[in-house]
Amino acid sequence: RRTRLLRAPDLSGFRSHLVELAAGLDGPASADTFVLVPTRAAAEQLQRTLAAHGLPRAADRPLPHLGTRSDLYDLLASRLDRRARMLSPFEREALLSAAARDAEESGVAPPFHVRPTLVAEMIALYDHIRRLHRTVDDFERLVGGELEPAAESDQGAAQLLEQTRFLVAAFRGYESRLRDGGGHDEHALRLDLIETSPNNPVRHVVVTVGDRLSDPDGLWPADVALLTSIPGLERVDIAATDGALDAGYLDRLRLAFVDIEETESDTAERTAPPVLVVPPALRLGGNDTPPPRSGQAQQQAVVFSYRDREEELEGVARRLKADRRAGRQVHLDRTALVVSRALPYLYVARDVFAGAGVPFQAHDTLPLAAEPYAAALDLVLEFVATGFTRRAVTALLRSPHFQFHQIDRAAISALDAALVELRFLGGLDRLMAIAGEWVASAKDRGGREHRRQQAALPAATVAIELATLLAPLAENRPLLDQLELLLSFLDRYERPSDDLRRQRARAGVFAAVTGLVDGYKRHDPGASGTVHDLSAAIRRWLGAQTFAIRNGDGGLQIVDAQAARFGEFDDVQLMGLVEGEWPERPRRSVFYPQALLAQLEPARPDRIALHEERDLLRAARASFRDLSLLARSRTRISTFALEADAVVEPSVFVEDAEGFGLATETAVGHDDARVFTYEALHRGSLARRSLGEGGPALPDLTRRWAVARMSGSDREPARFLGRAGQWTLPRVSVSRLERYLKCPFQFYVANVLQVEEEREDEDTRSPLERGRFLHELFETFFHEWQARGHSRITPETIDDAEALFEEVCGPALASLAPSEAELER
Repeated sequence: RRTRLLRAPDLSGFRSHLVELAAGLDGPASADTFVLVPTRAAAEQLQRTLAAHGLPRAADRPLPHLGTRSDLYDLLASRLDRRARMLSPFEREALLSAAARDAEESGVAPPFHVRPTLVAEMIALYDHIRRLHRTVDDFERLVGGELEPAAESDQGAAQLLEQTRFLVAAFRGYESRLRDGGGHDEHALRLDLIETSPNNPVRHVVVTVGDRLSDPDGLWPADVALLTSIPGLERVDIAATDGALDAGYLDRLRLAFVDIEETESDTAERTAPPVLVVPPALRLGGNDTPPPRSGQAQQQAVVFSYRDREEELEGVARRLKADRRAGRQVHLDRTALVVSRALPYLYVARDVFAGAGVPFQAHDTLPLAAEPYAAALDLVLEFVATGFTRRAVTALLRSPHFQFHQIDRAAISALDAALVELRFLGGLDRLMAIAGEWVASAKDRGGREHRRQQAALPAATVAIELATLLAPLAENRPLLDQLELLLSFLDRYERPSDDLRRQRARAGVFAAVTGLVDGYKRHDPGASGTVHDLSAAIRRWLGAQTFAIRNGDGGLQIVDAQAARFGEFDDVQLMGLVEGEWPERPRRSVFYPQALLAQLEPARPDRIALHEERDLLRAARASFRDLSLLARSRTRISTFALEADAVVEPSVFVEDAEGFGLATETAVGHDDARVFTYEALHRGSLARRSLGEGGPALPDLTRRWAVARMSGSDREPARFLGRAGQWTLPRVSVSRLERYLKCPFQFYVANVLQVEEEREDEDTRSPLERGRFLHELFETFFHEWQARGHSRITPETIDDAEALFEEVCGPALASLAPSEAELER
């Protein structure tokens, strides 16, 4: 086996190595070659890069396999003559859950309650141990041996030791069940791959990721053992930049791969560095650039600062549109916004770029739990978990994802109002009793209350039907039966839809639920629980699943930092440089501190301990520097100050930007560029041009709104633009001042617009109304007390005061509902 290290001076040379490797493969060699990339989005970018260089050039010379670490294992498993059945993630968790229950029943009690989320963390810890090329016995010896000396005198160490013994018992039970069931997980598959010689092996692996200390999706020690031991593998090529290698990766490579052939970087291949675009000037306290915090004076010179992510994206839209209007050539397909996490930006980008008319594309996945159909499943579970409260009942009946033929929205609203009047707090028996009373009074005629009850009766009947059907979920039953009941409900009341995205989301939700059914059926049929256990299991899986959706086929590219290394771009903006994202915080175990898990790390020959935090930061800095040199023409760096109204600190990387030695170019100001629909339709000639023949193509609703806005020529301009006119300050109270200090908008709505405060549905009066009632009552009493010739209340006059107060309370309490009057009395 030949192992080569392909060094590159920068990311351009890194991609050149990959293009040359792919171009040098014929058809059979391509079929036996796998290029290991960090993510699916990275594979997409690499495929584009290869296509831009004319690969593949013929149908008989396809591209090699491009995929992630899990894709590599799948390909290797498919080449085995006798392939064992791989367990799904659902099955693995069900298997470990059953093993944990067996360990607990055998007397090895855990110091925590085993819940679905903790079972997932136990799986993550087990994978961490095995990927470090350690066994469960190693875990018990190293971690348990570290804790035992201190357990007698340290209560925390004693609890961790108790936890270790339980986890060891659960992991051994999991491995025993795995062997008995005949299935395989990643670790059992790895042993098979090393011990079995396939007839059609993978002969060439190209590694484009780092190790796990330099790359969150990198190689683990167990993966290195696989690449150095698997039969049939003839070549391993490792491509990396000089920056990544100098950050400690090279030393670890030399220890991991024996006799690795190192090639020198060809400095002649180094491309010209891009120009670093800097802000035009330091503006203190402006709308677009907040005043610098302490220690920020230098970073303002090279880093664009914005208020939040939305304003950051708005700045991109204004820049692109202004460049196009000025006649500067803009290739959106070769313009990239590089972010550490794609998810927050994808949500905001949909609204920002749609409003500006800027097409964009992204290849990342969204969480399945954020899809509306997943929220509909939550409504069903909450319907049962809350005991069929009024809010849960009406929310389920109003859901657009379910179809109840007997009712309409008017009946649901009538039911809602009727239950509010009756102060319905939940309970199937109570709901049935209420519906029974309405049926009994059906022959009565007249009265607004009677008409409302009869209008609400169809909705109440459906609610009782649904509650009766789902009531078994509240009982402690086998989870398998609970899941099957839930699936039958979703099928029975499904509302057909032609929306492709909704259909895919529904398929993803059903796949998660049916995966749980299959896992419990195969490996843990005895697991039982109520709707709360069922909800925890389902919500955990929906939160872990992703929903692949392509955002456009052309336009500006939003790519994560991992995928950006494989793309070719002219203009790059590194966005969102805030603490916690650049670099991203490493994921930690919930069971053990990192210092204790470090006992599992493979020892170096020179017995120097691995400094994980230092290596991670060095690798992240090197990656950031490589990305700053990614563009062919221009690079921008930006940060923001607020995240959900909380102040965030800039990344430590912004201090490195000036040290890259890039030539700088002052940006042209685009702050006044009007690119959004609401700006284009502002009053005046600009709005009329927008509605004319040469104006932009506006959505129908926007155009109708614009016509209505422009037709009001007799409208008072100042009032239309938001001025409320003169206002006389009323009597000032402490509560009004407190409300103004808390939220000026609440003060404006309540005291200027005089909008009534919305009442809580479960209470008849708000705290403000109750306080006002008491205030007016005392005011009436003291006026009457003084009118009868009294002054201070003394011990001699207290009886007279109480008698008068009771007299005054009578009419006031009579104005309240009987139950409230008794409470206030």
